Amino acid sequence: MQADSSYGISSAASPSALSVAKEFAGYFAVSLAGLAVDATVLLVLVSGCGLPVVHSSVAAFMAGLAVVYLCSVKFVFAKRRVAQPVVEFFTFAMLGVAGLLLTMLIMYVGTQQLHLDYRWTKIVAAGASFVCNFALRKLVLFSMR
Repeated sequence: MQADSSYGISSAASPSALSVAKEFAGYFAVSLAGLAVDATVLLVLVSGCGLPVVHSSVAAFMAGLAVVYLCSVKFVFAKRRVAQPVVEFFTFAMLGVAGLLLTMLIMYVGTQQLHLDYRWTKIVAAGASFVCNFALRKLVLFSMR
């Protein structure tokens, strides 16, 4: 009898793992597009229209969120659990709050407790928030379980 050293694990990635990796890459791309829209709207509203930064940042965030949502459902995720787009968008946005809370926690711990530079801390927070948002949205909205 021949010994099997792979323990039942194929050396090639499974189709589902490849699918998730493709979705992850697509979600990264649409997130960059959303960030570009967010930053552009913020710049236009503050520098071009003279509106207050805080109010402008809310509008910019919502514009970026809309781009990420629309591109996610059109180009990234093939499976959708929620049939009503308004409910799906609201859930998508609310799941994003988890990423925001994680960002706030990492920024607080990094800058206030560990006394790290806020710019490096923001890089860590952005990465963690991105992974958190992808995982939650994939599990709650875009998988068939």
